[in-house]
Amino acid sequence: MSKTDSLHYQLCIEGAKWLRNKKNTEHWETPWKYVAVELNVYGTENTDVWATNGWSSIVVEVKTSRRDFHADFKKKYRSDKWRDQVPGNYCYFLTPKGLITPEELPEGYGLLEWDGERIMRIVPSHYRQVTNRADLIYICSILRREGFKEKIYNYRGQNTTIKPKIQI
Repeated sequence: MSKTDSLHYQLCIEGAKWLRNKKNTEHWETPWKYVAVELNVYGTENTDVWATNGWSSIVVEVKTSRRDFHADFKKKYRSDKWRDQVPGNYCYFLTPKGLITPEELPEGYGLLEWDGERIMRIVPSHYRQVTNRADLIYICSILRREGFKEKIYNYRGQNTTIKPKIQI
């Protein structure tokens, strides 16, 4: 986790606000409804910003230096062995303006740039199919942290303590 007064954290917050802004949805079906900043989870990659709109997800990795950008390629989740356990149907790097060039992006990744006032989409991310294992880990972590209890949620309003009268 980054310090709250760091450029990295500030760009995480700006990235989250950008995802929630309905004006930025021309590339996607609907706005990103649920957004998490620097959520640390067990069992998958920890991302800077993760969001879902209910049927797809997006990851924004914030990089404030070229060194940090190049270090990202060494993460275990970038290898073929772990690639199916990463979140995000869409993946972006968010950097200060001019830090990296579009030619340096990994295949399928998009580029967002911060000019000190606003975020601009320089390169759109390609859609990629994911197993959703990582996305489920994120959702369950958020539910737990927000106080959802481990129980049956019955939305038909029926008493869940009554045993069903099913003959086998």
